[in-house]
Amino acid sequence: MLSRRRALLVLAVVAVVAVAGLLGALAALEVFALPTAIRSGYALGGALLACVAYAATRRRHSGRDALLPASVASKLVVALGAACAFAVVELDARVLPVAAFLLVAYALVADQLAGDPEPASVLLALATCFFVPAYAKYRTTGFYFGGTDTFAHVDALRRLLATGASSAIPYGYDLFPVFHVYTGTVALFSGLGFYDAIVLTGIVAYTALVPVVYLVGVRLLGDSRTALCVAAAFTVLDLPAYYAVYFFPQSFTLGLLLVGFYAVLALRASRHTSRVREHATYAVVLVATLVLTHHLTYVLLGGVLLGLAVVAALRARLPRLVGWDALASERGAWRRLRYRFPVYLGVLGVLAYLVYSPSLILYAIVGLTAQIFTDTVTAAVSVVFTYGVALPEDSVARAVGWLATPVGVYYTLGCGVLLLGAYEFLDRAESYARAATVLVGATGLAVLLLPLPVSLPQGERLQFVVVLLAVLPFGLGIARLLRAPRRHAPVVLAVALVVVAAFGASGAFTRATADDLGHDAGVYVEQRSVQVAMSDAEYAAVGDAARFLARYAPPNATASSDVVTRRAFASVPGYGGGVAGVNASARGVTAPPGYVVTREAWTDSFVPTAESDVAVSAKLQWYTVSDARYRASVATHDRVFSAAGTSVLRGRGDYRLFGNGTVPVTGGPGG
Repeated sequence: MLSRRRALLVLAVVAVVAVAGLLGALAALEVFALPTAIRSGYALGGALLACVAYAATRRRHSGRDALLPASVASKLVVALGAACAFAVVELDARVLPVAAFLLVAYALVADQLAGDPEPASVLLALATCFFVPAYAKYRTTGFYFGGTDTFAHVDALRRLLATGASSAIPYGYDLFPVFHVYTGTVALFSGLGFYDAIVLTGIVAYTALVPVVYLVGVRLLGDSRTALCVAAAFTVLDLPAYYAVYFFPQSFTLGLLLVGFYAVLALRASRHTSRVREHATYAVVLVATLVLTHHLTYVLLGGVLLGLAVVAALRARLPRLVGWDALASERGAWRRLRYRFPVYLGVLGVLAYLVYSPSLILYAIVGLTAQIFTDTVTAAVSVVFTYGVALPEDSVARAVGWLATPVGVYYTLGCGVLLLGAYEFLDRAESYARAATVLVGATGLAVLLLPLPVSLPQGERLQFVVVLLAVLPFGLGIARLLRAPRRHAPVVLAVALVVVAAFGASGAFTRATADDLGHDAGVYVEQRSVQVAMSDAEYAAVGDAARFLARYAPPNATASSDVVTRRAFASVPGYGGGVAGVNASARGVTAPPGYVVTREAWTDSFVPTAESDVAVSAKLQWYTVSDARYRASVATHDRVFSAAGTSVLRGRGDYRLFGNGTVPVTGGPGG
């Protein structure tokens, strides 16, 4: 055992040297620009953290008492969370209250996890840590629409409740109506607005998943403390909170899949016939629900399951070849139908429904496969046009600044915790032998959650499917980090508490926060981003503009605008005219004769002109405009409507807004 630990320490040191050498070589060979190589230094920082943490925790501490009793600590976290929520409402700002709350709350939780934690108290504290930042975002962003799908889902709920028929749900979701039926029921019986019902349902549903993650961890790992660390990882990772607020069918599906994951594990652990039948019945009902909830999720999940199947097949052979018999499994054990029949039933149900229903996703997959074999697929080309705006050049100073932002801190600590989790698995492989297949596969897949220099098709959606399993190695890393040795225990433990608190606090200020705060919050390196939220006044003004055109525009008149505005128009009751897209070029932003809907938000954001199909090749256009150029251009046209930054322009010929532009960026915003 000692020799293995020494070997792992050598491996940790080698990982640090390898990462440093690789980044240095890529920069020297100019494969990466120097600023990009510096940003990639998060991996070096993570490898160094994992190496030091592993060396400091190689000897197990026999146990310690938490600074506060479990019940007191959990009540204190809940009280601090309530105070944070009150401060957010009163100040209408969330950065400082949420940051202060999370630093203290995760320090208290980490102190409990470093001792002999009480599951109920820790889970209550973790649920509070997850709920408060998500609720704070809901209260301070007005109408948050993420990738614009929220507009469509608000419209779908309006139509569903107006007609009472799922066939009225647009955009093909009449074939997958479970999400809309569920959130529509919440809206109907709670009296909440459609948007509020969607977001609050997502926040509450994902908060409720915290104990589910714990139960999955207990079933897989067999240890309550480690399972609590896995639940802590779920609350820290940025994607669950992001998809709780940006709640849409895939979010709902993945929550149900996590519940289904536990149901399969519970079925396997059942020892009585009556319990087996109960779990089996529940699994069948859940599978039927999942089939009617989403479509693309299962395509992405199929790749994850295929990866696990490969690991399971290798596990039947490799461990014995290298003398690690404890990890070897019986050949074919993964095929036991009795415990895994819900998985097979789900696969068959999804395939049957996709074939039976006129689902576009099935045809898209077949079409894409044909294009790949005929070599007609090309990479998407993205270009950003600027009108009167000088985008900041990438530099070493900006790259170093990024490492110091919450995003940089989160990825550095996340990389370190993930590597430490891998070292913990290798160090105590016999203890985790029962879950070895899942842990090995999850550790490999978790790398997709880190910033990579490659673009993945449906990358964000794939990452979220990966999160279902990635919480396991991250949880192992947190558990190992909080295992202080007897000698120098107070110092090591204090550092570990600070690291966990920083990891937990920074996680809430990455994807779920950076997109709508932008550079104005003084938290991130200054750069424009795509608009993902509107204030209540902005959204109301877009609705007023849509109703204005519906009432006063001639029947055959054309209205044009950007993607966000077009999706917002589609969600306005009574507007059925549709909105065409504008076109960006070096000549300016052009549109056909008729009306153009402009928004002052264009001066703060990158603006997409067309929706992209990431499954096939496409040419994507973005633009951004200065405030002075925007106002000067709008003033030269006949403005027939104006409210809260939204204007409707009318012209007799083709439009050309903002004058000549430049094309300084290829590859999209931030590319």
